[in-house]
Amino acid sequence: MEIVRRALDLLRDSYNSGVATDALLELCAPDIRVDGTRRVFNPDVYEGEAGVRRSIREIFDVWEDFHQINERFIDLGDRVVVLQTIGGRGRASKAQVQLQGALICTVRDGLIRLIEIFVDQREALKAAGLER
Repeated sequence: MEIVRRALDLLRDSYNSGVATDALLELCAPDIRVDGTRRVFNPDVYEGEAGVRRSIREIFDVWEDFHQINERFIDLGDRVVVLQTIGGRGRASKAQVQLQGALICTVRDGLIRLIEIFVDQREALKAAGLER
């Protein structure tokens, strides 16, 4: 769980600059997959280091003051569920958005291998086998 906590702290720094930090990428497996297909805005799948870099750049390009408040971590062994509040202001629209979201991070051999992004916490809990 500590790897996920560190990665999310580094991700916050990356969102502020629009560039994935080397320290963040060192916590990711070379073949990492970021599954954002459940997102409301810009659903996509990002693969490898280039995918992580692209996802951060896309968020930076669209959102000002993008942030995540990690409210709860649930340790499931090789997976960690993170319940969070996500928010930001659209760069073009200036519309303020905030929602309750979640991540499921899969960690193996000390590296993050998969990040699944959810805009519905109940859906994430269900996907993790914690709710029916």
